[in-house]
Amino acid sequence: MTQASRSGPSFDLSNLEMLFAGHAPRLAHMRDASSFAADLAACSFMPMEQSELLVRSALLHDLGYAPSLRRYGFHPLDGALFLESQDEHPWVIEGVLRHSGADRRASLLPEVAEQYAMRPVAVGAAWLVRAVTMADWRAAGIGGRVSFGQRLRDIVDRNPDNPGKVRRAEAMVAEVRGWFLDWVKTTNRARPLPWVFCDVDHTLICPGDPLSAGNRTSIKAYVAAGGRFSLASGKHPKSVASLSRDLGLESAQVAANGTCVFKGGVITVLAHLGDAAMSLVARLKALGLPVALYREQGIEACCNWEDCLDELFVRYGEIRAERKRGSGPVLKILCVAHSADQELERDLRRLAVSLEVEVCRSDTRFMEFLPTAGTKGHAVRFVTQHEDWPVLHTLALGDTENDAAMFAQCGGCAAVANATGQALLGADWVIPECAADGVGRVLDVVRQGGGWGGLALSLQVEGL
Repeated sequence: MTQASRSGPSFDLSNLEMLFAGHAPRLAHMRDASSFAADLAACSFMPMEQSELLVRSALLHDLGYAPSLRRYGFHPLDGALFLESQDEHPWVIEGVLRHSGADRRASLLPEVAEQYAMRPVAVGAAWLVRAVTMADWRAAGIGGRVSFGQRLRDIVDRNPDNPGKVRRAEAMVAEVRGWFLDWVKTTNRARPLPWVFCDVDHTLICPGDPLSAGNRTSIKAYVAAGGRFSLASGKHPKSVASLSRDLGLESAQVAANGTCVFKGGVITVLAHLGDAAMSLVARLKALGLPVALYREQGIEACCNWEDCLDELFVRYGEIRAERKRGSGPVLKILCVAHSADQELERDLRRLAVSLEVEVCRSDTRFMEFLPTAGTKGHAVRFVTQHEDWPVLHTLALGDTENDAAMFAQCGGCAAVANATGQALLGADWVIPECAADGVGRVLDVVRQGGGWGGLALSLQVEGL
């Protein structure tokens, strides 16, 4: 990666708010692309000057969408032309001009193609263009970190009447995902095995069954080979701790859907519901729903709780909910609300929005309310930062909506074949179902293939 010299003063980033006044979602997308670019640079152990160029390029990649900068109606060119007028760094201009295959699309527009012909490809900047493109495709169109699959689904949902755009997006996702795998494989040779964050119920273990011998053997072999493996569960930390001890895991584990982590017997609370908890309880109680409150020390059966739910918790390997008031902040709230009742689900999602908390479905029977900074994705970032591990050198394994934030945060993600439709669409790969030891089989593939290279070669289709 050779370095181009800076040509002089550059665009003042403080002007972005003014340029995108009234277009906050676009600016949010640009900022989240820049955030991903920073993670990509860290994953690559990139020198500071190159990292700064990449992060800046990703932030400015959609600058040409600013209404006042429109000249040709082709945003990569419009943004690049403006940056040229601002004496921006030539490689930043190159990243904006050519990101996401812009030069290929430009060839179909005569006036635009003429402008591109006047601007030859910058020598040595191809890596930056690819990196900006990867960042573009890991930020949702209206902002937010997403997986490649989630980004594609975002485009499909926003363009129901544009099948051509959807086809181009499908091709682009496949291409850019390949670039990412090559990138992370090449830059992490010293420790090739990604850190795996794995959901438990319906992913690692079929509820009601013990951990299979196959999955147990594969996890132990992965860790023995130098890999790191963390459970990432919605269960209470006491329940997750029992399984973690059984597997002999020494790395940090994620519990209560990301509101806390624990390591070496110490629980660290990352976020809690605060004052919103009691407002939620009152509304859920009025709806007649069974409710359980998760606190650091245990689970409180709050209202409308029946004995049969205790049996269900036991089947899922969860500690029992106690019939007495607990102490300490509420980490999350679980309510029993079957997915078949779509009207109720819509009401619960609206309730979450009104109280500014997160909500997700963790099972066909359960919906859970979480603090906005208390998802599995937040927990993955916390754990990797504290272990000085690149957050993109990670692989998430899951099956449902409560794994979506983890899919978005990790470098790669795979869903078991029995996963929900949403999880399957958001995943990079589909692996065998939980009952067929999909987790163990993918761990074996990654370990035997030397890390990301094994994923790239072996996970093209379900079944490995």
